[in-house]
Amino acid sequence: MPLDGKPIFEASITMMRRVLDDECTRLIIRRDSIRGEEIARVIMHAFLAGMTDEGELVVLARNLKG
Repeated sequence: MPLDGKPIFEASITMMRRVLDDECTRLIIRRDSIRGEEIARVIMHAFLAGMTDEGELVVLARNLKG
């Protein structure tokens, strides 16, 4: 459960995982690599801050500097 006490529904988790998987595939990295975990953290923090649109999360992930 997130810090604000609101649950994250399975559909949202699936969507964030899809964004992460697609970005890791694009970068040819493993999801459990350091870079993959960094991207996952950014996606999760953005989602918890209110960025819940999949397209926005994709753009965010693609614009991260490595």
